Amino acid sequence: MRLPIFTLVFLAFVLMSWPLTSVQGRPNVLFIIADDLNDMPLHPDGKPYVPTPNFDRLAARGVSFTNAHCNDPICAPSRSSMMTGIYPQTSSLYWFEDYRQNAILSKCVTLTEHLATNGYGVYSTGKIYHGNQDPKQFITGFGSGGSIGPWPWDGRKQTKRGLIPHPDQLYFYADDADPDMDYQWEHTFGPLTMIPHYPADPANGIPGYKGWTLSGEPWRYVSDDDRDPMPDETHAGWTSGILQQPHTDKPFALFCGFSRTHTPLYAPKKYFDRFPLEEIEMPKAFLEGDLEDCAPTLANTSLYAFRRYQMLFNHEDQPHLFKQYLQAYMACVSFVDDQVGAVLNALDASPHADNTVVFLTSDHGFHVGGKESIYKQTLWDSGTRIPLIIAGLKGMAQGVTCHQPVSLIDVFPTFVDICGLPDHPNDQVGRSRYKLEGHSIKPLLLDPKGDWSGPEVAIMALPGKDHSQHREHVGTLYPHFSVRAKDWRYSLTSDGQEELYHYPSDPNEFTNLADNPEHAEMKAALRAQLVVLRDGDQWKDYENLPKEEVSAFELLAEVKGGAELKVGSNTVASVETNTWTPIRVRVAGKRSQVWLDNKVYSDEVGQSDLSAGKLTSDGAEWRQIRIRKL
Repeated sequence: MRLPIFTLVFLAFVLMSWPLTSVQGRPNVLFIIADDLNDMPLHPDGKPYVPTPNFDRLAARGVSFTNAHCNDPICAPSRSSMMTGIYPQTSSLYWFEDYRQNAILSKCVTLTEHLATNGYGVYSTGKIYHGNQDPKQFITGFGSGGSIGPWPWDGRKQTKRGLIPHPDQLYFYADDADPDMDYQWEHTFGPLTMIPHYPADPANGIPGYKGWTLSGEPWRYVSDDDRDPMPDETHAGWTSGILQQPHTDKPFALFCGFSRTHTPLYAPKKYFDRFPLEEIEMPKAFLEGDLEDCAPTLANTSLYAFRRYQMLFNHEDQPHLFKQYLQAYMACVSFVDDQVGAVLNALDASPHADNTVVFLTSDHGFHVGGKESIYKQTLWDSGTRIPLIIAGLKGMAQGVTCHQPVSLIDVFPTFVDICGLPDHPNDQVGRSRYKLEGHSIKPLLLDPKGDWSGPEVAIMALPGKDHSQHREHVGTLYPHFSVRAKDWRYSLTSDGQEELYHYPSDPNEFTNLADNPEHAEMKAALRAQLVVLRDGDQWKDYENLPKEEVSAFELLAEVKGGAELKVGSNTVASVETNTWTPIRVRVAGKRSQVWLDNKVYSDEVGQSDLSAGKLTSDGAEWRQIRIRKL
């Protein structure tokens, strides 16, 4: 059947005016993210040297950001912020909470949804969102979820899926060590040749088992060359298969999430053999007594990260435990580098090698002894600094570094810019209406020394209480903040303590300059930038409580007296104080939180979302009122 001439003209016009739907018009994107991987692939002087030829190989093709950071050095909030483009301080999601239950983020369009609804085929495997929170309805192809196995098993039904420590390292929790330590599965490490064997213990209900398990099934291991694949190897293989497909109908966005270097640090023995213990030197970043001039709130050695470090020195009969831990982390860095290499090999051999932008990064940093810490969840460089390498964009710089501070909040806007997506994904009925809060770093890919629209500092937040021990989820407590400039870091805790470090003269953060009058001007300038990024521009000042109706909001003020603060007929804060006291109230969705004098006063979750109403309060005086709608 022959089409009328006007139909052919119309079709030609549509094809010319709709370039974003063609595979040729937009690049494919391969996004690779590792878990708990610190800046070792950047080869910093203060940490052990680990060859990462595949990270280096990608860096030779693009731009390496040497001053890239997460926005919250904890898995869930870091990934939730990155995949929604909304800062933790905007959403108030600072901890291990499900973004789909957050009053703001639940109404935001995620990155994978935005790609899928704007012409991209979206593929995903491994850990991208935290805790299997992937919105799979937007995924064209899904491999498998993230897994940090294989695991030891003791034969009990309730432990068949893992989350128990290795039986050879139970001495970590002996009565004379740290028997109260939580998350015991997180602390063990070793090569796969260290086959676990839990003997039967009928008196304690333990049937016993010898061997590894994964996802509730036996995981076969005979040798490094004769075994089942580790989860990351499975993800690398699946990703490679997707890259081999033609993808002729639409461009693809392929997300590959590797679980290593997340603990427990198990890997094939050949990776341990790459780093003989006798050749591992104590790095320059490790200094005993380094915490003495730090902000006491940030350097509280009863917190989880410090206790994990102390665990390695509680055993006089095993003086090399710390080096063995370093060896295990280094082995896992090398292991994940090999998985990156497998994926890059597949890309190079695919039909998409010349039209695929590659992102390679991590969700946050990880201490391996610096600041007397083993963990994430700090506001020092080891906790927040991440590798970030981008390659494959046509016309971009290659083999160069960029020292501009950037962060994971900039990932979503960079996708928007590179992939030609609408720049305000939440401006729809029923959506949050929040604009993306990061900035595209595409200009820095084209000119790493040029200007860009983002801030001169990267900001990161940390919950104001260590929840790790005993799962003390007492709400999102008043957070601490830090900003990283090119040469400086400034941190401000919720109770007003400060830290200031100058990296050209002190790359390992040994000397806190916050009380040094010579640097008062720099400290003040960084503090001002921190406050701007922390508070945003949505605050309004009021002499009295606002008269218009509100529903989701955050309020800062000083209060004196005893009264109930209500939204309509719903009480959201009951306070009593005899002196003028700082108060913070946050109401969003079903949750109302109150901080009094910078301490959590209440944290309540109701049965349903609070409806809009007027703010009223009897019996209390209010002053210096600031409020922003959420």
